[in-house]
Amino acid sequence: MRVVVFCILAFAACEPPGYHKGGGADASTAADGGGDAGKTIDAAPDSATPGTCTDMFRLDGHGAASTCWLTGDFVAWAADPDHGAIAFMKGTDGAWTGTHVFTPGTYQYKFIVDGTMYIADPDDPNVVDDGFGGHNSVYTCTP
Repeated sequence: MRVVVFCILAFAACEPPGYHKGGGADASTAADGGGDAGKTIDAAPDSATPGTCTDMFRLDGHGAASTCWLTGDFVAWAADPDHGAIAFMKGTDGAWTGTHVFTPGTYQYKFIVDGTMYIADPDDPNVVDDGFGGHNSVYTCTP
């Protein structure tokens, strides 16, 4: 019984924005002439949340690697995707890319290649001392 309740709650939490608005998605609203009757559901992808920055990161020169992740203070320096690091995809050109949405602020980050090699972003000259003899890259979100 507990599993069924969890599944129902998980399904309800995954409904897209506007799921119960107009277009017959919520029969009780449409049938009683509620405020949403006759409206259509927007099927277009949602745009970025106002006041945030969505940035793409790219790491070249590691095409032979099997994994590449983005970590930083915005994910509590997670060491793998199971704990919050952002997994990248390897393109046909061998470059690793990924995106992340940031709230306004300044963040430190690094790439993790093959789970063990921490690399500051070679394309970002804005760095700070990491306290371990290396550097962290710095990203600033200013929407």
